[in-house]
Amino acid sequence: MRAASEEYSLEHQKYIKLFAKISIFILALVFLLLPGILREDEQVIGDKPYYHLTREGEFSGVGPGWNFLLKYFPMNILLPIIGLLSAFFIFLNLKMLKLEERLLITGFFVISPAFVYLFSVGERFGISFLFTLIACYFLLDKKYLFAGISVVFVSLFDIWIGVFVATIMLLYFLFKYNKGKIFYSLIIVFFLLTIILGDFNPGIISDLGAKVGSSVFAILFVAFSFLFFWNRKKFISLYAIAGLLFLFSLKVEFGIFYFSLFLSILVGLCFFELLRIRWESKLVRDLILLIFVCGLLFSGLSYTNRISKDKPDDVFFNALNRLPDGAVVFSDMGYGNWITYGGKKNVWHSFMSREEAEIISKDLSIVLESKDYAKTTEVFEKYQVDYILLDSELKQKWHESELVYLLKYDSEGFRFLFEENGIEVWRFFR
Repeated sequence: MRAASEEYSLEHQKYIKLFAKISIFILALVFLLLPGILREDEQVIGDKPYYHLTREGEFSGVGPGWNFLLKYFPMNILLPIIGLLSAFFIFLNLKMLKLEERLLITGFFVISPAFVYLFSVGERFGISFLFTLIACYFLLDKKYLFAGISVVFVSLFDIWIGVFVATIMLLYFLFKYNKGKIFYSLIIVFFLLTIILGDFNPGIISDLGAKVGSSVFAILFVAFSFLFFWNRKKFISLYAIAGLLFLFSLKVEFGIFYFSLFLSILVGLCFFELLRIRWESKLVRDLILLIFVCGLLFSGLSYTNRISKDKPDDVFFNALNRLPDGAVVFSDMGYGNWITYGGKKNVWHSFMSREEAEIISKDLSIVLESKDYAKTTEVFEKYQVDYILLDSELKQKWHESELVYLLKYDSEGFRFLFEENGIEVWRFFR
């Protein structure tokens, strides 16, 4: 009788685990498909994916591997598949690390804003993230050749992520084989380089309006948990790594994705540990954890809703289609890739090198700041501008600029062409 009861209990646990795995799969699928379901049109979300779509089939430019891949696989099909595979490999990596909390950690990550962005916005970061996870899996499985090949694939999609992953692997080997002096020396070098190089980007919390970031509830929960675990060696090490990745994410564009993944791991570990420790009131404990989980869901869902409303839309491309192919269209830098994708030429775009962007920004500052018609036309002639395109957001952003003043009151070289659903297009006569 006792043996039968134990067998039933084991079978029951097996089905509970299977149900939990299926639930995480469904949760990941929901968060992957929801932005597209909420979106009012079929245009790809964001600015940067259009850089890759314009260069599909080309093994060149930024993210050459991603550019090449898009010729053979539609982005809207590829992204959910990559997202599901990433969730699967996160689970496998955590299983290799023998973390009991692996299902919960995977669940926390798939509802994070970083996950939603990675696999809803078709940048090169999503596929790079997947191959990073594959590389880590082979590394933990001691299949070092396959791990190395995976790093090469990461580099094909983004060379700097490839360098980052190779550095992490080097640190792993140094730590594993007790090369403490070299290990900590490289950590210090990594810390100093992160501090010195690049500019700080403070906008990494999605709930505060960041384009892509972490949940404020996850960060607050980890900070709250530190009050309980600050004296445990295991957690001190984890918090130190999280701190380094947080600093890295402030300076490097792709850093937020790796910080968010590690933040999910830390959140999962703290969550389970808070369940295990003794509380004076279990009701207070359960209420705190419930508020936290609801907060995480709120962050993920609100970000999903926000990103589903991101530009561009059909109206923008309809306006572009009314202009002749090959015409040079001046607009905001963030619109440059859309203009190129629409068959026109842009003046600037978000994938320009920093040096090139600074030169153009200096020139175009004259356009936005000077009422001198001669200076404005000189800049427009330099960049061979044919049309100026403004939408409601740009009109609000530039409402005090001198360009808007010239468009309204100087008809010598500028002529209003049309307005369509909030988008205005002006002709510049060279």
